[in-house]
This record gives sequence, structure tokens and C-alpha cells, in this order.
Amino acid sequence: MIASNILDIVTLAVILLIAIWLHEYAHAYVSYKLGDPTPKLQWRLTTNPLKHVDPIGFLMIFLIWFWWWKPVQVNPYYYKNPVKWELLVALAWPAMNLVLAIAGIFVMLLTTKITWVWVDNIMSWSYWFWISFLMQFSMINICLAVFNMIPLPPLDGFRIIKVISLKFATWVEKYTRYIVIAFLILVLIGQSPISTFLSSTSYAIFRIIFTFFANIFY
Repeated sequence: MIASNILDIVTLAVILLIAIWLHEYAHAYVSYKLGDPTPKLQWRLTTNPLKHVDPIGFLMIFLIWFWWWKPVQVNPYYYKNPVKWELLVALAWPAMNLVLAIAGIFVMLLTTKITWVWVDNIMSWSYWFWISFLMQFSMINICLAVFNMIPLPPLDGFRIIKVISLKFATWVEKYTRYIVIAFLILVLIGQSPISTFLSSTSYAIFRIIFTFFANIFY
């Protein structure tokens, strides 16, 4: 039982390390390409995962199953079109997470195809560590993409709100401290509306992507 829990935590840590590393790099790369030197000046324009991960936040995965990371700082004033290009930078993260999720599903289906497992039986093969890992990898990346689109600071979904309604975004920023505290409490409470929304939405997206590629493979 203890060994199983340790394996679950290590698996979660590896998946989050990959996801956080690549989506923060995507932020830095897109912002830099749009004319912002800030990520490069702060040594974030690198594929070195250690530059993108908060050590204490990452350690919390093993202690409380909760984590935080080191967001890439960008300066939209360097963009020729600050409003639209900041939105493009914001969408780089969920886009990267969806790419990673699709890659995980693709490899999972490729593995089962090679091993002659019928598509209807893939879910029952979750006891096979490799298949289980790929399923978790895809689901967590989809969940991160959905979570990040929630319109609250410092999540990237808030940048979309700033584009749509600057007045409303200003009001949210005024009460950010209280909103974020309430939001975190709701996220951490089991079976909360937000937790239910994240899990159900993520699973629905997973099934859509899975079904699409399964029809191609089989």
C-alpha cells in the first residue's frame, strides 16, 4: 500500500514536471518571438526544466499533493499589439498542454495497436503501468489546460477577460486576494463545484480526443 502511494506521488511529480516545464517554456518562447526580451533576460528562455520549477512548490507534491510553480514574467508593452498579442501568449500554455495530452493519447493508442489490444479494452488495461501513466499524463495535461483558462489572476484565462472587459478585470484585480483565497478553498475541498467541473470537463475532452484518434487507429 505504501509502495503504491509512493509510486502514485512519483508519477504525479514526473507528469507535473514535464507539463510545467514545457508550458512555461511555451510562454517564454512565444513572448520572446513577439518582441518581449523579459523571458530571456530572466533566463527563462531555456529548455532546462530546473529554470521553470519552483523547488519548494514542487516538493509540496510529495508532502500535501499540492504544488505551485514559477510563472514566466512577460511585458506586453514590448508587443506591437499589446492586447491581442498578450492573449496569444496566454493561450500558449493551454495549447501546449493540449498538445501534450494528444501526444499521450497517440502513444497510448500506438502502444495498444502494436500489442494487439482492442480499443474497447484499453481502459481495462489501466493496471499496466505504461498505459496507466499515459492516461494520467493526458488527463492531467487536459485538466491543467482547463484550470488555466479559469478567468482569475494569475491564471491565463484572466488575460482573456482583460481583452473582453477591462473594467471587469480591474474590479477583479481590486479584490484578487479575497477571490483567490476563496477559489483555492473551493478547489481543495473534495467534491466542490469547481473540482467537479474540472474533472468532468477534462474527462469529456479526453474522451473526444481519444475517440477521434481511436477511429483513425482502428
